[in-house]
Amino acid sequence: MMKTSNFITSILLAGTLLVSCTDNFEEINSNPNAPEQVSANLLTSTVTSEITRRLTEEGYSDGNTITQLMAKNNFPGFSQFDWGDQGMWDFFYNYLPEINDILEISRAEESQNATYEGIALTMRALSYANLTDLYGYVPYTEAMAGRTEGIFTPKYDDQETVYNGVLQDLADADAALAKGEGITGSTGDVIYNGDASKWRKLANSLRLRYLMRISKQRDVSAEMQSIINAGNYIMSNDDNAVLVYSGTSNNDSWPQSTGRIGGFDEKSLCTTLLGYFEEFNDPRLDIWFDRNSDGEWVGIPIGLNQDNARAYDDANSPSRLDVELFYFSKTAAEAFIMKDSEVQFILAEAAERGFITGSAEDYYNAGIRASLAYWGVADADIDAYLAQPSVQYDGSLQLLMTQKTIALWNVDYQGWMDYRRTGIPALETGQDDLNGGRYPVRFLYPASEQTLNKANYDAAVQAMGGEGDNINTPSWWETGTRY
Repeated sequence: MMKTSNFITSILLAGTLLVSCTDNFEEINSNPNAPEQVSANLLTSTVTSEITRRLTEEGYSDGNTITQLMAKNNFPGFSQFDWGDQGMWDFFYNYLPEINDILEISRAEESQNATYEGIALTMRALSYANLTDLYGYVPYTEAMAGRTEGIFTPKYDDQETVYNGVLQDLADADAALAKGEGITGSTGDVIYNGDASKWRKLANSLRLRYLMRISKQRDVSAEMQSIINAGNYIMSNDDNAVLVYSGTSNNDSWPQSTGRIGGFDEKSLCTTLLGYFEEFNDPRLDIWFDRNSDGEWVGIPIGLNQDNARAYDDANSPSRLDVELFYFSKTAAEAFIMKDSEVQFILAEAAERGFITGSAEDYYNAGIRASLAYWGVADADIDAYLAQPSVQYDGSLQLLMTQKTIALWNVDYQGWMDYRRTGIPALETGQDDLNGGRYPVRFLYPASEQTLNKANYDAAVQAMGGEGDNINTPSWWETGTRY
């Protein structure tokens, strides 16, 4: 089985060595006291924890930056769009084989379990959706065909093909999880502890996310309305797909709490987010950030180079992230895949565009309420916040998408995906931008693909059009014309 294209050389070498082995190699080298297959619960523990942690770490470090919620006062290359291999390609292709192993175990006659099947299908869909959203064309139909078909240089599939597969996996996950099968003993599931009904809500909420993602290319109204009518999607913060850290070790603690304070202090409030917060008189400002040494809220612009960022920091002392929440505590901050606030804003946009029935204003208010409540804002304060003229819904997609972007704090790159699809809220490059004044819309393929899978890499770059393997080549779902 191919874990990533980086392993091709070692796999081929291993195959060569196996040819010279004796016919009874497996019998000689089998350990009768060791299991030949890892159990589903152990695989599930690794997959659910590592993917959830990584998505949130990406949101914290770079997702918040690309949507201008945070900016760096040191090593600011990412916000200048000086991008190389961002590492997400290898990450997902490393874990997809383990997801497929869970799927195979869940479908094997002696170990069938529909809940594990649904979990695996959901995580597979999440992984491939992230890959195609970040990179464009990606290996999909042949990606896991190394063991079964001997394909170690898989072709890249177009985004529509990948999205068809992602949406089918999530529909199949819904059907599997609807059976509600229990899991005996430790589930290994760090998100919902094997609760099939909760996973079903996540699968359908991800369907809503990805249907909205492709809505410029395809009429998604019937599918979205069907999900709403069935009622099995995230509807409250109790349904959120979150990982709560125990703080018992570095691996089970909020990652920033295990690093050096100097690294933590490199991230500051972005002037763009400060503008939103001042317009809305937003209580999340005081939750996410600390005032500076002068007792003031100060932001730093995105896209300054190293010298200018350090000079700005020295002169203005921009507000740092809240040190108690995001550094000193190992458990106060959580990792997450998806929360109720995002779902409600998806439905608000869908209602505003006429994709589904219902009140866009009601969904919008529910999205704000869910986000503020998640971060500990009292109900009375939420009511007062919603009553402000600057916050009251007026049918504006600008207002809706700005509030959604704020609520997507730390949620991997979802705010960037929305910007790429809608252009809202408008984002401008910084003064020292290295991308010619253009806002990037994809990651670059890892350099290893150009050597280990060159023919398929070249074909994909040509097929994507635009500028090929360039951070300015748009995705299929960005270029639709339905709105």
